[in-house]
Amino acid sequence: MFAVRVRYLTGRVCAAVFDEGDAKETVEWPPHPSRLFSALVASWGESGEQPELRAALEWLERQPPPSLYFSGCSVRRRVNVYVPVNDESGVCNFLGLTMSDGRKPRTFPSASMDNPDVWFVWPSQLPDELRAPMNELLRRTPSLGHSSSMVSLEIGETPPAGLERWAPGEEEGVRIRVPSAGRLAELVESYQRFREKPSKVFRPSRGSTALYSSAGEARMEPARGIFREMAILCRSDGERAPLTAALQITTALRAAMMKLAPQPAPEAISGHAPGSSEDCPAPSQRPHVAFAPLAFVAAAHATGEIQGVAAILPASLSEDERAMVLRTMRRVQELRMAFGVWRVERVATDDARVNLQPYTWMRPSQTWATVTPYVFDRYPRDPYGEEAQETVKASFERVGLPRPASVALMKTSVHMGVPPAAAFPPAPLRAGRPRRFHIHALVVFDREVRGPVLAGAGRFYGYGLFRRVREAE
Repeated sequence: MFAVRVRYLTGRVCAAVFDEGDAKETVEWPPHPSRLFSALVASWGESGEQPELRAALEWLERQPPPSLYFSGCSVRRRVNVYVPVNDESGVCNFLGLTMSDGRKPRTFPSASMDNPDVWFVWPSQLPDELRAPMNELLRRTPSLGHSSSMVSLEIGETPPAGLERWAPGEEEGVRIRVPSAGRLAELVESYQRFREKPSKVFRPSRGSTALYSSAGEARMEPARGIFREMAILCRSDGERAPLTAALQITTALRAAMMKLAPQPAPEAISGHAPGSSEDCPAPSQRPHVAFAPLAFVAAAHATGEIQGVAAILPASLSEDERAMVLRTMRRVQELRMAFGVWRVERVATDDARVNLQPYTWMRPSQTWATVTPYVFDRYPRDPYGEEAQETVKASFERVGLPRPASVALMKTSVHMGVPPAAAFPPAPLRAGRPRRFHIHALVVFDREVRGPVLAGAGRFYGYGLFRRVREAE
């Protein structure tokens, strides 16, 4: 978890809703994560664009949207403020006005807060090497919104109780502006254009957004397992495939990345320990990249068609390993399977297909169910009995998650569009071992768990992928 505490030094916020443009009638509350990111970028630019500070911004823009913790506010009465027209030599002279005659009425919407602190909380852990640069960026940022919204920013620990919490990645709620990969470059480019020609058309765009909804008062942060980040490719051309083709597609993605990665293929992608050979592979003792199919499921008319595929990165990768995996993933342009060839491309952040967006698989829940069958890493006598349930519970602890409070094992998934477990081909055999049994599962935890959730013996090649279960399901 990485948290930033913003303290409004005057107990007052002055910031307008972005979509209102020059009208500036409504207070933006709570402050959007994109506003915080823009303020940090401005501080970086004004102080010399140091490369070591840029690395912290690039890390931040790649993170999933943060949760927001804040108090209520009282909107203050708007009043007109008369400000000089900028272009004295042009507009004012043409109109025959002096600066005092040519003042323009403007309003600055503002509100007084019940609590001067606002918290932004990301699920990821800030790398140690970026802590000092991030601290420096926060120290240099004097305001959030209008210059009168003076703030102090610092890295925090845990938000206090009593604050309202808004969580991202919901299916309905308030649309909030959030940073995303590439936002830093867009802001820099917009600023350079605006300096050359000060026109409104060169102002930064709205950027990416996410739906947020109220989650009540601040509560315990969701538990996280070893898997933290998803890099996703979608099918742009090629024959459609059902969810039962999961193994073919994940195997093809792994093969493509093995070929395109630095050679010999690194442990983070191959899953083989250093010194392994093709003839005598030794399994890695470290968490490595998992591959998972992303299908159209959990909707009224879900078909189970695979829309894309993900590389899921463990938190234990170093920054260099992580960068290498993402670079390799970006180079993948096609996947070759027995049924045909797919052309693949990166997924746009505004793609309407929710199963291709990371938040669908990462947002927290206490209840999760399989989209691809769970593969037993033990051999229970009764695959539906108590021994099997205990085996499943223990497997979640092996991937860094809490032990589930309850487990239900069944032939079919609770998610619409998912085929029965028997329709999926068996998991790959290991030399000298009997075939492993697979089954669908529904698990309930005592506390919220944040995805991506993968468990069981098939977790690295696309089996044992869970999706949260909504109350309606």
